[in-house]
Amino acid sequence: GSSGSSGQRISLEIMTLQPRCEDVETAEGVALTVTGVAQVKIMTEKELLAVACEQFLGKNVQDIKNVVLQTLEGHLRSILGTLTVEQIYQDRDQFAKLVREVAAPDVGRMGIEILSFTIKDVYDKVDYLSSLGKTQTSGPSSG
Repeated sequence: GSSGSSGQRISLEIMTLQPRCEDVETAEGVALTVTGVAQVKIMTEKELLAVACEQFLGKNVQDIKNVVLQTLEGHLRSILGTLTVEQIYQDRDQFAKLVREVAAPDVGRMGIEILSFTIKDVYDKVDYLSSLGKTQTSGPSSG
């Protein structure tokens, strides 16, 4: 099949986004900087595709990415505020899953689906974590 239609086409490729929240306070008030990686794509179901086309008519992929990115960052930020530093560090997968679950309906309304979301980096400027790490790493133990 040849697609000769010059109608407005919307990109259906997978978009990789890197939401980043700087100095967001956690439940304990420790400011963290978190970088995530999200893979999203425009849903291909007809009704949803229509929604996406309406939402993003006349916009390019970069515009779409920006909108989704802002949405993800917003959720990332609010979820960060409900967790403690240790929860975030100990269970990054759970944290990422939370963000994904909360963000999914939001981006879903735009006809976008989140394929995957992972937390890439978590760090804070206060070195709270490196001191946390030092207590856990045990040196050579004398039996």
